[in-house]
Amino acid sequence: MDDTTSWELEETKQTPLGMPSDGAIAHIKRMGYEPEDFYEHFPCFVGAKTIARFQSLFECYQRTLGLAGHIAEVGVYRGACSLYFAKLLTIYEPHSITQVHGFDIFEKGRVAIEGKKGFSYSETYARVKELIEIQGLQRYALLHQCNVITELKMFFDRHSHLRFKLVFLDAGEYDIVAASLREFWPRITPGGIVIFDQYNHEVAPGETKAITDCLPEGTKIHTFPHGWMPTAYVVK
Repeated sequence: MDDTTSWELEETKQTPLGMPSDGAIAHIKRMGYEPEDFYEHFPCFVGAKTIARFQSLFECYQRTLGLAGHIAEVGVYRGACSLYFAKLLTIYEPHSITQVHGFDIFEKGRVAIEGKKGFSYSETYARVKELIEIQGLQRYALLHQCNVITELKMFFDRHSHLRFKLVFLDAGEYDIVAASLREFWPRITPGGIVIFDQYNHEVAPGETKAITDCLPEGTKIHTFPHGWMPTAYVVK
């Protein structure tokens, strides 16, 4: 299914508070900050939308505290969300058996179209793995180089015991989201949460269709009042 589309509708909601402008970013680059400044004082530089994104993920994670099960992300890219969840585990569940399982093909992704500009997502397995290892997060974050469309079922055939309390689908394409829901939904602990990055968003209509096709009829889909992406979640 072709999810190629434009941002004709969504960009009408843009405000200067959401993300720093290109001019602001260029100015910040000229101000001479050290690399350490960007991670020690990150709220000085990131936009409100970025903070809202991780606040939404945190609120969903917080709702799952006390539930049995692991955490999964489908569509790891550079690992920001998987590592974020892993670091939450070190704070809130340092001695539990809960782990983060990241699934990604880890090679150049399909090019999508944003208006007349093309973009793609590409990251290597080795580099994300190195980020995990240099921070000592191997106990908490596990990477699986996997094409979920063709290989996720085989993965769960080998690891049939795995159950999940929180799953973040950060993929956007119909086939990926549909395959993920077919395999993860039966393995989610009652009360667990599935987060969708682009539900009801024009940039990825295939994701919305996959959710409509694959979730049980009558499933209530919730939104984030302060969120940008992720856009929605369901509670099993």
